[in-house]
Amino acid sequence: MLLRLLRFFRGWVSFTVSGKYPERFLNITARKNIRLWDVQRKDGGFTACMYRSDYRRIRPVARGAGVTLRIYKKNGLPGMIGRYRGRVGVVIGACAFLVSVFVMSLFIWSVDITGCQTVSRTQMLADLREQGLYVGAFKPLIDPKQVSREMMLRRKEIGWMAVNLTGSYASVEIKEEAPAPEVEDISAPCNVKARSDGLILRIEAMEGETEITEGSGVIEGQLLVSGVRTGGQGESRLVHAQARVYARTTREASFSVPAVSDTLIPNGETARRKSFLLFGLRLPYHISAVRSPYSVSSRELWSPCPLNITLPLGTSVETVSALEYQEQELDDNSAEELLMCEAQLYEIFSLSDCTVENREYHLSYSDSVYTLHATYTCVEDIAYKEPIGTDENTDLTPRIVPTESK
Repeated sequence: MLLRLLRFFRGWVSFTVSGKYPERFLNITARKNIRLWDVQRKDGGFTACMYRSDYRRIRPVARGAGVTLRIYKKNGLPGMIGRYRGRVGVVIGACAFLVSVFVMSLFIWSVDITGCQTVSRTQMLADLREQGLYVGAFKPLIDPKQVSREMMLRRKEIGWMAVNLTGSYASVEIKEEAPAPEVEDISAPCNVKARSDGLILRIEAMEGETEITEGSGVIEGQLLVSGVRTGGQGESRLVHAQARVYARTTREASFSVPAVSDTLIPNGETARRKSFLLFGLRLPYHISAVRSPYSVSSRELWSPCPLNITLPLGTSVETVSALEYQEQELDDNSAEELLMCEAQLYEIFSLSDCTVENREYHLSYSDSVYTLHATYTCVEDIAYKEPIGTDENTDLTPRIVPTESK
């Protein structure tokens, strides 16, 4: 590969050698330490390749030896320059291209962020822009270590961050800081009580004395596992009660929606706004608008990505749909369908820690309002801890036997 590059920049010629004694030419080149390659016999002579500078030096000597040299092809960079010597525009264009490539290499073409899980990527790009790292930024003015330090000070949720500049490509790698786990004080005495009413299905007590049995019913706030342990001789001591108590509970919720309401819906009017993206700049070349003051928009971005590197150019197409208020009247089916969606969202976000065994829904209509009543039968852990001493009924000082002094 290096030899090919050397030949390209020095330039070489392909020529023929003819005469009565063409082998004399080989002796001459050997005495002059001139290198030949690609030597092949042809019609009483041979063809070969030689550097341009060596050819000019050996040609007068070859004529004295009785051989004739004739070039049939010129190769390499000097030959290309010679062919286009009379075309000034081509030379100027090539020089302008080389200069533009050098200048563009001094700017950031694309910024890629990896490791975002809870941190907003859009907010990260905005913060990086404030620190001077963005598409179109002048690369010599960017200090990757300083950008990393400032970002970690600004965003407390970032535990580690690295900014790598490879050519015109900026790679930002982050690792979010794991939240510190809550450390429970297991030395503090406490009781385990019921969070809600329910029917006990299973008890998993790790510490403390169980006050209930499986199959019994409990009410909210009832003591499930006591933090007071009684010894064989009747003495009592306080412990940190721990238990998981699974019970069958009932959850109720209601969702309402008016039968008649004004709703923003698309009216069919749309507009498309097209822009050309270049180094972070948005250059619009097609502008249109909708007449309605209410609208919703969606944007499609396209950028070429050779070798998985996003180039700092592309197109943006924004589609704007006009909205207007229209009065909508719900019937029983549409109202029930809408309220069922709300009930499903409630189950996903509010009952995520429960196992729902049964669901019952009842739709009612009153005063122009549809109401969906939902009843859920769930299996959940109803145990929660309450420190001993916060309730006046848990003051057990008289029941604790004092230690005898020596």
